[in-house]
Amino acid sequence: MAQEQGIAKVDLSYIYKAVMMGNSLYSDNWEKGVLYLTNMNLWFSEGGGWLTIPLKSVTMVGREVSDPIRAKSQRALGTSHVLMLDYLQASSVVEGATAPATALLAGNEAVINTLKAYLQPMCGTPPKKQSLSDIDKKLLYMLFTGVNDLQKLTFFIGVDNDTLAASFKNLREANMCDTSGRLTEQGQKQIKEMM
Repeated sequence: MAQEQGIAKVDLSYIYKAVMMGNSLYSDNWEKGVLYLTNMNLWFSEGGGWLTIPLKSVTMVGREVSDPIRAKSQRALGTSHVLMLDYLQASSVVEGATAPATALLAGNEAVINTLKAYLQPMCGTPPKKQSLSDIDKKLLYMLFTGVNDLQKLTFFIGVDNDTLAASFKNLREANMCDTSGRLTEQGQKQIKEMM
């Protein structure tokens, strides 16, 4: 059995179990505390004890943080630098089952970026997988359904032409579609994962 070894200790603010619906954050219980990162767990100081998230239960590191969440963090903590961690926890409803949960970590930009850089490879979340924003995913879906008219896309996705062009460029660079907007094998695979 591997020995638990410390990697980093940082002071930051966090919400261990964020209550979210879509892109909206309903929690405002930010805790100021210490986060210990080890080769096996994330340890959060809580009162006189500790809360842990085993790294093997982390499903995604660095999901795109919406503007309303950044604004809420800025108002509450004075920083808009937030890292989202999606993880599985023991279900409180069904014994032996797991339920998805989200932790939010907020702090200094350098600390948040360093944590993200450490956690992504440790938790098996390849950085390239993370690069699809919500807009990229919407565009990918629209291309999948056959919609590739620029005016229809800007209307359906709700963005301007420049944002749409940048998203299209991201999809091409991630090898999700070709220059005509047809999905590649990689794009088809990504759609199946999203559905």
